[in-house]
Amino acid sequence: MLILKKRQALLALFLCLSFASQAQCLAEGELKLAKVKRVVDGDTVHLTDGRKVRLVGINTPELDHQHGQHEAFAVAARERLVQMLKPDGNQLYWQPAQETEDHYGRKLYYLFTKDRASISSQLLSDGLGYRIAVPPNVKYQDCLAESEQKARQAQLGIWQQPIAWQPQAGFAIVQSKITSVTHNRGGWWLETDQDLVLRIPTYAAFYWTEKELFYLQGKVIEARGWQYQRKRSADDRYKTFVLTVKHPQDLRRIKSS
Repeated sequence: MLILKKRQALLALFLCLSFASQAQCLAEGELKLAKVKRVVDGDTVHLTDGRKVRLVGINTPELDHQHGQHEAFAVAARERLVQMLKPDGNQLYWQPAQETEDHYGRKLYYLFTKDRASISSQLLSDGLGYRIAVPPNVKYQDCLAESEQKARQAQLGIWQQPIAWQPQAGFAIVQSKITSVTHNRGGWWLETDQDLVLRIPTYAAFYWTEKELFYLQGKVIEARGWQYQRKRSADDRYKTFVLTVKHPQDLRRIKSS
């Protein structure tokens, strides 16, 4: 009986380690070394040399640094990142993204542990963030999607609650029916059955064919990205909110309507 219990314990440990390894993306290519000064939130860190770094491929719930009205799991995401990075001068490994800086002046890096495991993928597999694709920085996207899907299936973290679109500016994930598909100089516009239109900008339109986009009309989709509120005008034909989608990973059909 004792031998059987030991075998069962070893099997459980093996399965746990197997799951962890499958949930992580491993670095491809050369890694560079840096030291962490401070973890700001679940997807932003400051390095000792002054660089401010935004993790690529993930968006974690927002911390409210002024009033403490944090989004659900924002604190958990930051604490998990602290645990993995061990700041105050400890080392981390990074790769620059293809586009290396955002409009806030933050460096866009893929971060890894000493074992070459992706930190973004681990946060995703813990259910502490949303995978996001922002071209041209789409390396590791397939692997990151797998990490997120595992957490989603297990209903971990942010996936404990069903998706509910919120009519407010910022990052959003929505499940909705496409009611019309049109095209103009600004790109593709996919109107939904909510007060929301999805926009695929012209510079990202090459990821889809016209047939693929027109096929989405009448279909139920899931989309994610950053949305903004349009200025009110006398012409109320237009939806109030616009959500920009830049990659097919962030716009997928989820069922037939």
